[in-house]
Amino acid sequence: MNKELRFDGRVAIVTGAGIGIGAAHARYLAARGAAIVVNELPSNLHRAEAVRDDIRSAGGTAIAVGARIGDDDAAASLVAAAIAEFGRIDILIHNAGVPAGRIMDGSEQVANAPAAGMDLYFDINVRGSLQLNRAAWPHMVEQGYGRILFTSSAVGTGFWYGPTGYELDYAVSKLAVFAAARQVAAAGKEHGIIANTLMPWAFTETVGASGGGEETELITFMRNTLQPEKVAMAIAPLLHEDAPTTGEAFTAGGGRMARVFLAGTRGYFNPDLTSEDVLDNWEQIMGTTDESGALVDVFEQSQPREERLFFKALELGQTPDLKWISEQSVKESTRSAAK
Repeated sequence: MNKELRFDGRVAIVTGAGIGIGAAHARYLAARGAAIVVNELPSNLHRAEAVRDDIRSAGGTAIAVGARIGDDDAAASLVAAAIAEFGRIDILIHNAGVPAGRIMDGSEQVANAPAAGMDLYFDINVRGSLQLNRAAWPHMVEQGYGRILFTSSAVGTGFWYGPTGYELDYAVSKLAVFAAARQVAAAGKEHGIIANTLMPWAFTETVGASGGGEETELITFMRNTLQPEKVAMAIAPLLHEDAPTTGEAFTAGGGRMARVFLAGTRGYFNPDLTSEDVLDNWEQIMGTTDESGALVDVFEQSQPREERLFFKALELGQTPDLKWISEQSVKESTRSAAK
């Protein structure tokens, strides 16, 4: 059994930490020794102060800082407050975000999007996280250490039926977070900075409100089984100095933790491809499953691996086998390798 994970001497900024998953992150890391910067909107600062007080009452160290994620000056002030109080930033948890269901007028539906809601979702869920990332980055680079957690959602993987139908704006923003985290992880590797993505399942006040306050069967189930504390506990190893990976996404909730990744099939290759050829070989293009349900002829996808595969197929006149594909790096680009 692994020894208890400790975060003594580490400093963590947790955004949107006055309630829900953010508060759970803050309390859990504080209980394991980290000093916490509990962030909330200035209008909700009392929530951050309540979490701060809980941490202090339990013997931990924390400050509360009001700052609006999505405001560049606020991001800089939040980082400045952490540096002024603790002298460093080791962990950055991008938890604050605009939840699904905030806009209930149907404007997010595919037929109406993009609507005004898309700007709101991107300002907070995407741009806000990157603004804070930018403010903290020089400090992490200078100390040669950082752990960053982005918050996405299973909604970003698509086919989500939202409160008013197949809604677009929120889903697109959450998939953008997934891509952002992978780029940050790649850039951070040489600086000792690790970045991963969380796709949480938890019942929070925000989730309850998104249903209009109605106690649906799903809301009742989530309240009873998907506590935010289970999310914080599951993802904490990725925030530790011994974090086992970077550039990955994980779904976590209710005691389950699983990796989420992009996949591709070997597909079909013919230098003289025709439209009819595509249809004749559709099953090979889509990939098949064996009797156990496992996908056959499938590999983990990324731009570096796809680029190598593409040019190898052109060289060979056929798609290389899975063994060759599996030997190609998922995370190291051909350009960075050439430096």
